[in-house]
Amino acid sequence: MKIVHILKKEPDAFDLKIIEAHKKGNEVTVFELFREFDPDKLLQAVQEAEKVYCW
Repeated sequence: MKIVHILKKEPDAFDLKIIEAHKKGNEVTVFELFREFDPDKLLQAVQEAEKVYCW
């Protein structure tokens, strides 16, 4: 399953636990909006994802 995590702020321990759990058996992409990122890659990843989480 393709999962995208969009982080609006620095992740805390709980956020990281969830992301690590999703990485087991899934294709996970993480975008950190509080850092530099490529909006075109973000849009493409969201369109291709089966699940999107925004933190």
